[in-house]
Amino acid sequence: MARVTLNTTGMHCGSCAMLIRMNVGDIEGVESVSVDLASATTEVEYDPAVLDVQRIVDEIVASGYGAEPVA
Repeated sequence: MARVTLNTTGMHCGSCAMLIRMNVGDIEGVESVSVDLASATTEVEYDPAVLDVQRIVDEIVASGYGAEPVA
């Protein structure tokens, strides 16, 4: 398993965080998703043999938010 933390922009309430958690959590290969509204970050544990970070970013963007890996 691998872990990535993403700066996630555009969230303004708990429902935003829940939507990201649900949508990213539905991706095959994602083990866990934690969204922190206060710090505007999303942490994802995933199987790098099944998907890459760009797929996770794409899902967050498709959900209506911005996302980029924390450097």
